[in-house]
Amino acid sequence: MVISIIIPTKNEETIIHQTVKNLQDLRKNNLCEIIIVDGMSNDQTIKFSEPYVDLIITSEPNRGIQQNKGAMLASGEILVFLHADTIVTKHQIKIIRKIKNFNWGFFKISFERKDLKYKFLAFCINLRSYLFNYATGDQVFCINKKFFKKVGGFPNYELMEDIKISSKLRKHSKPIIFKEYIKTSARRWENNGFIWTIIKMRILRLLYYLNVKPSKLKTYYK
Repeated sequence: MVISIIIPTKNEETIIHQTVKNLQDLRKNNLCEIIIVDGMSNDQTIKFSEPYVDLIITSEPNRGIQQNKGAMLASGEILVFLHADTIVTKHQIKIIRKIKNFNWGFFKISFERKDLKYKFLAFCINLRSYLFNYATGDQVFCINKKFFKKVGGFPNYELMEDIKISSKLRKHSKPIIFKEYIKTSARRWENNGFIWTIIKMRILRLLYYLNVKPSKLKTYYK
């Protein structure tokens, strides 16, 4: 079984090598393919990615659209949607390959920072996922390609595309929550302030549930 790993990018030259280097053994043995869908980067993301991936395509900078484009061109039976600042190991990819009758799932999250506040944040995110059967993009969506097509893929949202697809997926099937922890960057919280980022994300989530358009929310997210 081939796993297709789809990575939406925009200006990720400083981290993209670290993201893909762990997967090269699997790629060389034809156990996974890596697809970069670049959202009009103006740095060296594409140049730095080329030696380590199977396909690079360009797109407008919209994560929902980018991930759908990658899925359309993927040859694997399972689609793994990986953010550029998140690390998934070859061991974790092998775990996905072993599961039978798989519809969708995601991983528990941990942060590269080991501060107590980040451990607590990860605990809260993982608890929420366990209680409500949904995930955010940092938790690495793993979706059977046929099931992905059945639910219509990601919405063409610039923001909240992960929340929407979680809602669609769980209406049809309960997710598998893998016991392993992926590691993601804390850069959003570090750059914008830990407390303020949490407050802002709660406000944006509330506005989304009140039917504010994701394109408008994106202006507040930046």
